[in-house]
Amino acid sequence: MAKVILLLNPVYVTLFWAIALSFENRKQKVPKLFLGRSMFVAFIVYLSHLFYFTGQYAVYYYMDSVYTLASLLVYPLFHIYVRLLTVDKWFSFKTHGKYLALPLIVFLMHLTGYMLMEKQQAIHYLTAIVPGNESYSGISRYMDMVYLMFRIVFVSQVFYYLYRNYRLISVHNNRIGDFYSNLEKMSLNWVQFFNFSMAATSLASATVAVLGRDMFTASTLYLVFPSVVFSVMLFLIGLLGNMQGDVKIDVQNDTHNSAHETVPPPERPPVPADAADKKNSPVRKETMAEESYPEKLMDGMENIFREKMIFRNPDLKIWDVCNMLGTNRTYVSKIINNHFNRNFCNHVNYYRVEYAKKLLYENRRLTNEEVADLSGFGSVNSLYRAFRLHEKKSLGDFRKEQYRTSSS
Repeated sequence: MAKVILLLNPVYVTLFWAIALSFENRKQKVPKLFLGRSMFVAFIVYLSHLFYFTGQYAVYYYMDSVYTLASLLVYPLFHIYVRLLTVDKWFSFKTHGKYLALPLIVFLMHLTGYMLMEKQQAIHYLTAIVPGNESYSGISRYMDMVYLMFRIVFVSQVFYYLYRNYRLISVHNNRIGDFYSNLEKMSLNWVQFFNFSMAATSLASATVAVLGRDMFTASTLYLVFPSVVFSVMLFLIGLLGNMQGDVKIDVQNDTHNSAHETVPPPERPPVPADAADKKNSPVRKETMAEESYPEKLMDGMENIFREKMIFRNPDLKIWDVCNMLGTNRTYVSKIINNHFNRNFCNHVNYYRVEYAKKLLYENRRLTNEEVADLSGFGSVNSLYRAFRLHEKKSLGDFRKEQYRTSSS
């Protein structure tokens, strides 16, 4: 009974999220919908475990090839989910089919072996030959080769896709700082956390893939750890995936704002060879206008940040600044990156930290939550991180120094 309960835990979790996430709007919630499909694939894996580990081989016989396919699809599908969160708009076989090709090849090879065996012969293969009670012969040798290929592909996928996911999420988290001032809503740190968690649990999965599942039939205790760990992890992935909003960078705003871009004409008239006064030539005037344009933008940025205090808007985006200045993102980004040597988020947080210090100088009784809210930070944790980055000290140390200064 205990074994059945342990085996049912991940079955219930994956089935619940497969159903819950399948009711999302197809056009607006593509990552959630795809995560629901991925949960259904995981449901097939754990349902197969239930029949195999409880000895229902007559039922498992019909599922073994599907189980092989589903097991090999888990990590590619999670990788596609990460891509849908970060870089891809839709799922398509043209774009993502390459990630599914190898699992499908192994599946077809595995299915071919079962089709060459009678049902009783296949069940005998599962119950006697696979556990090692009898030696391989005939078609079972072919199945052993396919199973070896399955283990090699599975272990290789684990490390390959976890690394690819790490790179995608890291690039995304670094890039959003150039566009948004509040990164908590856009960050995929929770996905990165589960990526690392999957790396840890994958060591166990890889071990199982290499050693075989039969070692878990010896004792129920062997099922406790994978049952609890995978059930909790899958539930949290489904929960956080259901809460996750759209985090793709809205690059369409660049096109929208390009109409505000103020640049010199692309083609300059030739300089007259006998021009008496080159200072008054069209080329010279144009060059001077081009050189002064960044300075005007910097003055405008200084004004909207210091005078209008737009940094107090916790959802401030770089396109908001572009609209106020009548230019596009390219100019604003270049000024922030090249002149101030920081990205947009850090630039906005610099003014927020300065304003937070001003608030604390005026009223030391303000709580950290109040300071964060008044300064435009999305959360207290954002205030803590920004304060340490720009002041090279924690907010707590700043308060202590302020207290000692006022007491002396």
